[in-house]
Amino acid sequence: MTTNGFIGLDYEQAYSQVFKGAVVGGFRDCGRDVAIPGFGFVQVKASPDGARAFLAESLRRRKFIPICIGEPGSAAEMLKSLRQFGGWVGKEIARRGEILRGIAEVRRLCGA
Repeated sequence: MTTNGFIGLDYEQAYSQVFKGAVVGGFRDCGRDVAIPGFGFVQVKASPDGARAFLAESLRRRKFIPICIGEPGSAAEMLKSLRQFGGWVGKEIARRGEILRGIAEVRRLCGA
């Protein structure tokens, strides 16, 4: 599935479709955009810039919420990445591995 040209809610919808979950995001959603059956909730960001601000706030609050950035992949590969790193970074995002390592470090620092 590709989300080329999608923004905001479109990304949330794309992730909820791949995971067969539900969009729960909205104003005051406490960082929970998509509910994934058997996993929990994830925050969805279209780009690393938005993710950076979200992760900084997570670190400040010491409350980690797994995050998905960019275009979704298959449900299996995203779940594997979410479990391993605490996040998924779309294959179209530059410096993908570096961003995943950063997400894992924020998760560690938050005690998750």
